Amino acid sequence: MTLDGNSMPRSPRLAARLRLTQPRLVELCWVLLVVAISAGLFLVRYEDPHRIASSGDSYWYMRQAQMFTGVDERTASARTSKLVCQDINRSAVDQGQRPTCRSYPQRGVSERYIAIFDSRPGYPLLAAPFVKALGPWRGMMVTTMLLAVAAGLLMYLAVWMALGGRLAGLIATVLLFLLPTGFWMTRMLAEGGVLVGCLGTLIGVMVLMRGRTAAGLLIAVPALGWTLSAKSANGVALALVLLVAGLIALVTRGANRRGALVTAALGLATLSAWFTVSHLLALPSLNETIQDFATRHFKRPDIPDPYGWLLQQNLDFWPGQIRAALIAPLTLLTTVTAAAILMLRARHVALLWIGVGLSGLALLVAHPIGGEAERLLLPVWLPIAASFGYATALALGRVTRPRDAAPESEVEIPRQPIMTASTR
Repeated sequence: MTLDGNSMPRSPRLAARLRLTQPRLVELCWVLLVVAISAGLFLVRYEDPHRIASSGDSYWYMRQAQMFTGVDERTASARTSKLVCQDINRSAVDQGQRPTCRSYPQRGVSERYIAIFDSRPGYPLLAAPFVKALGPWRGMMVTTMLLAVAAGLLMYLAVWMALGGRLAGLIATVLLFLLPTGFWMTRMLAEGGVLVGCLGTLIGVMVLMRGRTAAGLLIAVPALGWTLSAKSANGVALALVLLVAGLIALVTRGANRRGALVTAALGLATLSAWFTVSHLLALPSLNETIQDFATRHFKRPDIPDPYGWLLQQNLDFWPGQIRAALIAPLTLLTTVTAAAILMLRARHVALLWIGVGLSGLALLVAHPIGGEAERLLLPVWLPIAASFGYATALALGRVTRPRDAAPESEVEIPRQPIMTASTR
């Protein structure tokens, strides 16, 4: 150990440790800031006067979470009915209306309809320990908040990786809560979990595209599995996006070839595994989803030609949606602008972001109802939040070169600081 001009001890080893520690401390501070902002914005959006248990779906998720803790079906149904009714009355009062709900009966519901929710155990299963400790309502909402905060953190990390700049990621996180995603993530629904799955998969595949196969799969596979457990339709659409995006990247040679090949293989393997498991466990299929839609939750007899019926529903549905988009084109222009920013800045991962954003279209095709469009199309706001977060940071002069911009010829891809902060 030596003394410098200020008579302070100085060790080369200690100095090296300090140089290594400082970037990690900076990362930790940014992560904590993102978490704090996400939690604060969740609480703001939670105070929306609209229902927290915003649809019949919330009833089944809360009921299922209680049953996972060992509560019998009858007790779980009665408790859930009371709590949902209280939320309906609270929402009515907040909007200046009279509270009218006395009970929220779910008797006579088809077992086929209940089976659709039984095939989505992710959200209520995650909530079960919190429901056990805190009660049904608080437990479900703590879980919902954790998922929303996780989505905010993953958005920050994904934008930092794809577009560069911590500020861009932070702004994108704020936008995630201010856009319609913020409303749906704060309801007692699986939508927050779906966004977590989409963003986790994006991060994992971006790592794959950099040639780090093991690390990428370690992130992407659990994220895909979680999405399938939260909402299988979103998971299937996400896997299809990976297959198509990987094949396009492989053909165009715009990315690391091994990463593109693994991405396509991951999408294909996920689809194959899911359809195999679905068949073995007799889980509700697309045919059952169409019958649910056509028979108003199985209250009417099954239709003989479900796919022909669905085709006709789409032919009737989409012309009106296109006309509405052209008359009020703000959302369409925003989406196109976001796609252009990604194509210009994010290069070969742009197609992946855009594909994930448009994955909700597959769900809307399978369920063409105008009242469900915003919720089904929720992933479209992910590339929008990312692009406009980047654009805002660019205007402030606080962005850096994207971390995936290294040429394909480079064999060694340096470990990026973000990967130390992205593990949860």
